[in-house]
Amino acid sequence: MAFAVEVSSHNDLYPVERIATLVKMFSDEKILIFIKQPSELALKKLAATGIEPISYRDQKQLLQYISKLKPDLLVRDGINTELEDTEKLKEIVPALVHFDDFGEGGKAADCVLHTLYREIREKVDPHYLTGPSSFVVPEKIAAITSIEDEGERPHIVVVYEGSDPENLTYRTMRHLMQLQIPVRISVLVDPSYAHDIDELKMMALSRRNITIIQAADMLESLLTQAQIVICSASYTPYKVAVVGIPCIVISQNETEIMHAFPRDQNGFIQLGSGRKLKQSHLQNAVMELLLHEARRDRAIRNQKKLDLQSNNHYIYSMLINFAHRTPKAQAFLVQDHTKKTPRMIQ
Repeated sequence: MAFAVEVSSHNDLYPVERIATLVKMFSDEKILIFIKQPSELALKKLAATGIEPISYRDQKQLLQYISKLKPDLLVRDGINTELEDTEKLKEIVPALVHFDDFGEGGKAADCVLHTLYREIREKVDPHYLTGPSSFVVPEKIAAITSIEDEGERPHIVVVYEGSDPENLTYRTMRHLMQLQIPVRISVLVDPSYAHDIDELKMMALSRRNITIIQAADMLESLLTQAQIVICSASYTPYKVAVVGIPCIVISQNETEIMHAFPRDQNGFIQLGSGRKLKQSHLQNAVMELLLHEARRDRAIRNQKKLDLQSNNHYIYSMLINFAHRTPKAQAFLVQDHTKKTPRMIQ
């Protein structure tokens, strides 16, 4: 089995985290990991698998590696593929599974799982599996079993994983500073943050209740303490939903606005585009969650009923079926998820 992952400079590293999580599920299969021009952080996440990843420059070099090694299954992540490239790989590899591939190449894959799915406006091919059940739960997130008591002050965690190109960290923090209630605010800044962190630290100096943290592996720890999480509309809402925490979502770009998962029915308050974020809207959302226990309980209940903790078992079973060339392997996942949740859309 082979896994190939590619991550752009401004995205968070969840695709790498997803591959690392999947790889550790397989104990009897020979595993190969390919990564395109990896960063140090990406290599650190993959190091936990115990497998030395093979770096590649471009699609041509990946094809050369795959042609030589001939895996039974290739799982691709972090890229919108081209049709021609997928067809070339298809001539060599018996089974191709893609995660979050919105390119034309997905049409030639055996299965495409869309975690960052959008509202379905037209019929899609049956090998596209979309919905919350396609989210691979990282080990450290799955290990969180409880939330610490809030103490005297509710704890708000702000996190925009990735480089945060629109600097929503700064905008969100500035608006939260105007809250006239006693709260504790932790702002988690990604190591790839594209702006001056000193501006955040200077802002925080005027408020004793704000802590700025720049670290790669602190999200799990903060989620055990959070009463409210404020984040982007990418993969972070899934991590929050596994734990069950009221969450306010602010989209970093037009693509994120279209993501259908972080909505009210799944336990989120969606505030739309961060570029257009108004202080009053954010403060009202925070106050709604802090003052109304029924609203908080409903958010947690809607997240928990998704049963995301069960996802890894189903996805592992699907990949095993593809690797062993079981007929209609993707139908296995559709059937089991239909029993599990109506939110898996074929």
